[in-house]
Amino acid sequence: MKTRHFFIDRSSLISRFTALLLVILIISIISITTLWYIDEKNRIEKQFVLEQNHTEQIMHKSVRWIDAGIMLYDYSFEPALKNAMNIFLESYESSNRDVRKMNISQLQQTFNASFGGTWDLYIINADGIVEKTTFPQDIGLDFSKYPTFFKTLSRIRENNEYVVDRTVKGFAKDAPSRKFAYQGTPDGRYILEISRNFQKFIPHESEISYAELLNSLPQLHIDIKSVELYNNKGEMVSEWNDQGVPENISHDIQKNIISLLAKKENTYIDDDKNNTKYSYLYLPIYDTTHPSSPMMNLEARVVYSTERIKKEIVETTLIYIIILFITLLAAFVIVWKTFIFFSYPVKNLISDINQITKGDLDHHIRKSNIQELEQIELSINSLVITLKDKILTLRKQEEQLQEELKNRQKAEEHIRDLLTEVQEKERQVQESEKRYRSVVETQKEFICRFSPDGTHLFVNDAYCRFFGKNPDEILGSLFTPDIPKEEKGDVARHFASLTPEHPMHLNEHHIILPDGSVRFVQWIDQAIFSKEGIITEYQSVGRDLTELKRLEKSLHASDALYRMTVNAMEDGVFVTNRDHTIIICNEWRKGRETGLHTITNNPVGKNLFEILIHMTEKDHQDYELVFSEGKMIVSEDIIEKENPVFIETRKIPIISDEPVSTVVTIIRDITAQKEAEIALTQLNQNLEQVVEQRTADLKASLDEMDAFAYSVSHDLRAPVRAIDGFSHLLLMKTDGDSNEECKYLISRIREGVMTMDRLIQDLLRFSRTARQPLQVMSIDMSGLVKSVITELTSQPGMKDISVTIENLHPAKGDVGLIRQVWYNLISNSIKFTSEQQTPVITIGSYEKEKEIIYYIKDQGIGFDMQYADKVFEVFSRLDPTQDIEGTGVGLALVKRIILRHHGRIWVQSGEGRGTTFYFTLQGKDGTDR
Repeated sequence: MKTRHFFIDRSSLISRFTALLLVILIISIISITTLWYIDEKNRIEKQFVLEQNHTEQIMHKSVRWIDAGIMLYDYSFEPALKNAMNIFLESYESSNRDVRKMNISQLQQTFNASFGGTWDLYIINADGIVEKTTFPQDIGLDFSKYPTFFKTLSRIRENNEYVVDRTVKGFAKDAPSRKFAYQGTPDGRYILEISRNFQKFIPHESEISYAELLNSLPQLHIDIKSVELYNNKGEMVSEWNDQGVPENISHDIQKNIISLLAKKENTYIDDDKNNTKYSYLYLPIYDTTHPSSPMMNLEARVVYSTERIKKEIVETTLIYIIILFITLLAAFVIVWKTFIFFSYPVKNLISDINQITKGDLDHHIRKSNIQELEQIELSINSLVITLKDKILTLRKQEEQLQEELKNRQKAEEHIRDLLTEVQEKERQVQESEKRYRSVVETQKEFICRFSPDGTHLFVNDAYCRFFGKNPDEILGSLFTPDIPKEEKGDVARHFASLTPEHPMHLNEHHIILPDGSVRFVQWIDQAIFSKEGIITEYQSVGRDLTELKRLEKSLHASDALYRMTVNAMEDGVFVTNRDHTIIICNEWRKGRETGLHTITNNPVGKNLFEILIHMTEKDHQDYELVFSEGKMIVSEDIIEKENPVFIETRKIPIISDEPVSTVVTIIRDITAQKEAEIALTQLNQNLEQVVEQRTADLKASLDEMDAFAYSVSHDLRAPVRAIDGFSHLLLMKTDGDSNEECKYLISRIREGVMTMDRLIQDLLRFSRTARQPLQVMSIDMSGLVKSVITELTSQPGMKDISVTIENLHPAKGDVGLIRQVWYNLISNSIKFTSEQQTPVITIGSYEKEKEIIYYIKDQGIGFDMQYADKVFEVFSRLDPTQDIEGTGVGLALVKRIILRHHGRIWVQSGEGRGTTFYFTLQGKDGTDR
C-alpha cells in the first residue's frame, strides 16, 4: 500500500473553512471553560461567606437568649437587696445623717446572718469617691473616672432614687462578682451602696450553654479553628478550638477586645500568610435599663481557616487547565479529521488519474486505438468500480461499528448505573453514620452502653459532663453511679424485670453526684439479648428532671395562688372557648347576690349564655368580632330591676401565635360609679352658674376700684400742689440765721409733699396700667434694656454702675409696659446697693421647659426670703431705715404688668448676698396667651 501525504493549501476553500472552524472552536472552548471556572470560584467563596454569616447570626441570637436566662436568675436576689437597703437607710437616718457614726461592719454581719451569703456596704460622697466601705480594696475608689457611670450615680443621689443593678465583676483586682443596689440619701449628700457577693455568679447551666454554643459552631462552619468569648474586662468567658487544648491569650488580644467592645462594632482581619481569617464580633444583649448593662455585652473572637477554600480553588484551577487542554486538543483532532474527510476523495481521484496518465498498468488499463481516451475511460471505469466496492465495504463496516458502538454504550451505561448505585449507597451509609454520631454526641440526654458487669462500652459527652468525668475515666471501667440506699433495691428490681418479651422499661431515681449534689434522673433502659436469650449489654438514655420537678411543684403552688386571687376579685371572671364553653371562672359572689349569675355549683363546662342570662344577641356578635379580629371590646349595659344595675363587660382575647381561641370576660358592677357621675354632672352645672355670677361681680368690683383709685389720685394732687406752693413762698420770706429751724421744718414739709406727689403719680401709673389696652408687638429686649440703662445713667447725680448684658431673647408684648418693668427693676438694683460699692448688675435670659426666663441680678444688700411675697405688694418696703427713696409701688406695678402679659415673676435673695429677679412672658415669644 502506498503512503498518502496530505498538506494544507492556504489558497483552497477547504483550508480556509478548516482554519475558520478551528478559531471558532478555540474561542468557544476558552469562553465556556473560563466562565465555568469563574462561576465555580465565586460559588466556593460565596459558600464560605454564607456559612460565616449564618454562624455569626447564631452567635448573636444565642448570646442574647443565654443572657436573658442569666437576667431571670439575677432577679431572684432583688427582694433581699431591697430589704437590706431599707435597713441601711434607717441606720443612716438614726446616726443623724453622720456617716462617721455609722457602724457598717456591724450592718454587714447583720446582712450576712439575715439574708445569707456575703455582703459589702459602701458610702459614696458627691464627688464619686468611696468614703467608707467593708471591702478594703475599694477605699478611695473614684467613680468620676467613669463619666457615664458617675453621671448615673449623680442622678441617683440628686433624685433620692433606689436603683438595682445587674450582677457584675467588681472594679478592684480579684473582686468577686457582685449584684449592686444604690440609694440616694434624702439630703442628697451621699449614695448608699450595697452588694451581694458571689465567687461564681453565672449558673452552671449558663456556663454549659456558652460551651455548648461554642462546641456547636464548628458543625455550622467546618472551617472554624477556634472560638473565644470575652467580657468587657477582656476576660475569657468560654472557648473552643480544634486542638482541644486551652490557649493562653496575649495582652495585646485582651487590649484589642476591650477597644472593640468600646467601639461596639465588628472587625474582620484576613491573614493570607497563615491561611487564617479573624472575626471580632460585638455581641450586645437586649437589656439596656440597668446602669451596668453595657458591662454585660460580650466580644467573640472567631478564627477561620481559609486553607480548605484555597485548596478547592487550586483544585478547580487545575481542573480548568486540564479541561481546557483536553478540549483544545480534541478540537485540533476534530478539525484535522474534518479536513482529511473533505479533502480525501478529491485528492484520491487526482492521484488515480495521475497514476493512469503515467501508464500505471495495475489499474487495469485496456488497450485502445486511441490510447489517451482508452486510458481515461479505463481509468474512470476502474475508479468507479473501485469506489463502488469500497462504498459497499465501508457501509458494512459502518453498520458493524454502529452496532458495536451501541453495545459498548449500553455496557458503559450499565456500568455507570452500577457505579452510581454503589456510590449512592456508600454516601447513604456515610451520612447515616455521620447523623448517628452527630445526634448521639450532641444530645443533651445521657447516652451509654454497658455490659452486665457494669463495664461501660460507650458514653456521650452529656453523660460525662453530668458525672464530671472524662470519657477515658469511664470507658472500659466498672463505673456505677452513686444511688441512695433506699432506691438501690428498686433499681435492681427494674433491671431484673427486663426480659426478651419486654426488653425496654422506664425508671426514675435519684443520683448523688461527686460534688455531693442530688439530682433526679429519668432513664429508658433497654436490654440487648443474644439468640440464646442471654443479656449481652444494656443501652440507657437518661435526662435530668431535677429542675422539671421543681418547676412542677412551683406551678402547683402558683396555680393555687392564682385561683385564690381570682376568687377574691369582686368582678366576674369567665374564660371561654369559641363554643362559649366556660373553661375557668371565679365564684363572683356579687353577681350571685344581684341575680346576674344563675346559681350553680360548678359553672365550668357549661355555656356562658346559660349562666349569664342578661346577655343578648349583640354579645354574640361582639364575641365573633373578638375571635375574628383579636381586639378587646368594652360595653356598658343597664339591667332594669327595682333598682337599675349598671354593668361594664370587657371581652379580652388571649392572643398567641395562632388565631384567637380563648376569650376572658370580665364583668364589673359600676352602679356606684354611674350614680357618682350623675351627681357630679349636676354639681358641675350648678357650679358653672355660680362661677359666672361671681366672675361678673368681681369684674364690676375691680372696675369700681380702678375708677376710685384714679379719681382719688387726681383729687389728691390739687391740695398737695397748694401745700408745695405755699411752703415755697414761706421759705422765700424766711431769711436770717435765726430762722434756721423754720427753714428746716419747711424743707421737711416740702420733702413730704414731693414724696406724696411721687406716690400719687405711681398710683396713677398703677391704676392706668390696669385700664389701658395692650399694644402687642415684637420687642428687641437687648435694645430696650440698653436704652433704659442709658436713660438712668444720664440722670444728674447718678453714681457709676457696671452692667453686663448676656444673651437676651426677643419677645412680644407692650413695649411701653415692658420698658417700665426693666426701668423699675434696674433702678431697684442701683438703689439697693451699698453707697460704698459700685453697683454690679447682670441681665440675661435662658430657655427652660419651652419657656423663656429673663433675669436681673445684683450684688446689693438683699433681704430675708421669708418676706419674698411682700416685695410685690403695694406700699410694701423692706428697708426699715427708710434711707432709700421710693414709694413701695414700683415692684407692685412690675408684677401687674407681668400678669397682664400672662407671665409670672419671682425673686431669690439673701441678706448681704444680692438679689435676683426672674420673670417670664407666656410662651417662647410672648404670643401664647
